[in-house]
Amino acid sequence: MSLKKEYFHHKIEVDQKDNTRKIFAERELYTIQFLLREFYGFNLDKGHKILDLGSGDNFLRDSINSREISYSSLDIEELDFEKDKFKFGNNSFDLIVSLAVIEHLKDPNLFLNEIMRVLKPGSFLFLSTPNWKYSKNNFFDDVTHVKPYSPDSLKQLLEIKGFNKVMLMPSLRCKSKWWYKGKFRFFIANYFLPFSGTNKLIPNFLKGKSQGMFALAKK
Repeated sequence: MSLKKEYFHHKIEVDQKDNTRKIFAERELYTIQFLLREFYGFNLDKGHKILDLGSGDNFLRDSINSREISYSSLDIEELDFEKDKFKFGNNSFDLIVSLAVIEHLKDPNLFLNEIMRVLKPGSFLFLSTPNWKYSKNNFFDDVTHVKPYSPDSLKQLLEIKGFNKVMLMPSLRCKSKWWYKGKFRFFIANYFLPFSGTNKLIPNFLKGKSQGMFALAKK
């Protein structure tokens, strides 16, 4: 077994012991729906099809299925994202979600080509990754991280691969629209929200500290 597979097996075991995962899944899906609606006018709803890349323990599946949205997934057990094509046909999905995957790939070329292939025309990509400008002191604390991105470099990469209307935002969950906008949005997300996590003793308006970013793009 490769080091990368060993790492992700361990991570899944740890995640499955976390009783807040269901709450986090709901917050994640709510945020995805909110951002697509507010910034693209797209309503992710009943009958749509989602592909989850790097799905791990499929923690998003129940939240997605409860909304009568079709859920499919691919993970390290099924393919190598740098070498293998996806098992789905062209123009199959309305949304692809990829959380914390691209920073693990030395060469994301095939990964992004396959995403573009299986997305329907006019559909969307949502991915998350650390923001190098704010995570540089701890990015390589994860032994499987190999390729960091800044907002500018990730935007450039997605545009080179043919995506349109690319937007980079701080990886905040369940915030109002203005937190995701503006020249200083990443600075504010990192320094003006001092706490992270689900501690109920900390007021929500102080939580959300983010060293990561979301990328949203349209095919």
